[in-house]
Amino acid sequence: MDEQVGGGSTFQISLLRQLLINKSHHEFYFIYKSNNIDINKLSNLLAIKFNNNHKFINISHTKIYTKIRKLFRKKIKEKSYPIDINKEIINKKIDFIWLISPEYLEINCGYAFTVWDLQHRLQTYFPEVSLSGWKYEDREDFYKKMIGKSSFTIIGNREGAKQINQLYNYPLERIKIIPMPTPNYVYELTGDDKVLIKNNLFKHRYLFYPAQFWPHKNHIRLLKALKILKQKNIQFDLVFTGSDKGNLEYIKQKTKEFNLENSVKFLGFVSKKEIIALYQNAFALTYTSMFGPDNIPPLEAMALNCPVICANYNGAHEQLQNCALFFDPLNENEIVEQIINLQNNSQLRNDLQDRGTKLASQVSTKQYIESLIKILDDFQPIREMWSSDKKFIHL
Repeated sequence: MDEQVGGGSTFQISLLRQLLINKSHHEFYFIYKSNNIDINKLSNLLAIKFNNNHKFINISHTKIYTKIRKLFRKKIKEKSYPIDINKEIINKKIDFIWLISPEYLEINCGYAFTVWDLQHRLQTYFPEVSLSGWKYEDREDFYKKMIGKSSFTIIGNREGAKQINQLYNYPLERIKIIPMPTPNYVYELTGDDKVLIKNNLFKHRYLFYPAQFWPHKNHIRLLKALKILKQKNIQFDLVFTGSDKGNLEYIKQKTKEFNLENSVKFLGFVSKKEIIALYQNAFALTYTSMFGPDNIPPLEAMALNCPVICANYNGAHEQLQNCALFFDPLNENEIVEQIINLQNNSQLRNDLQDRGTKLASQVSTKQYIESLIKILDDFQPIREMWSSDKKFIHL
């Protein structure tokens, strides 16, 4: 994924890097699309030499499935989806596929399907899951197809597993819970303080919220909380980073309406090094997203010793445990209460930082990939039951 996608890209790159350095008796092929990945660039990005146990398959974009046209009920441009990868599965004798992120492919072998969220079913009113280019009907057809046929689904916590089980009648024993990992970059890169100097942040306390400008990211709640803080004569700046997904202009209008222009900074898309500096110098991460069952930014913040004040989305307590302060994401007064609570209690702040850094280190990419390899190990005796050279008659 392009880096500006946000958390999805961070998730992919972190796990790919870890998979390349983890030792395993399995042979891996990395399947990629030629229109959005340059292998040479990827090699540089990962800073890892690919060994003989890691090979690549480039899926061209010269054909489209008729089934995909029917599935998504709309005209699909010729370059949008790959040709049938089952030829490669047969030629390379591939036994199992892991879809590291939600992707539609007709796969004629066992596969594990990663589910990030099912919010199109749980919060249908958000335009990005009902009215956007990928409409509710498209999402529903997609998840029914991919979850239903998958050998295993992967999700970050028990709340997510419950949603998969209940919404798609999928067996609990085939749902693999692997906690969302803390991205590697927070431990490997040094923060770039220039972003603080450029935006005059060294002189001010600020609340930080890195999120794309989707409606469900709930930026409006932070603006309302900041307005209340100002009325109480409690001075904070508010820093937003992230690309526009259609809601940025609305949030800017509300910022002006609330007379907060001098206190709210819109930095747009920033580099990983700048993100690190913003976390490290923030009073707190104020994470207001409505979507769960888990999220990456709270883990990034914890790893960088930044206290977390987080929306109580379904799954939040399970993911973050006692390492964050929680609030009702529809109640700005609760956000204010938690900010003031953190401001007035230095011991609480220290405790959150200590517990948070420990939690972030425990949910590592190494642990995630080890759990993924365990899935492959468990599938191996199943796969030994049949030959890849035989065609089978219908029962």
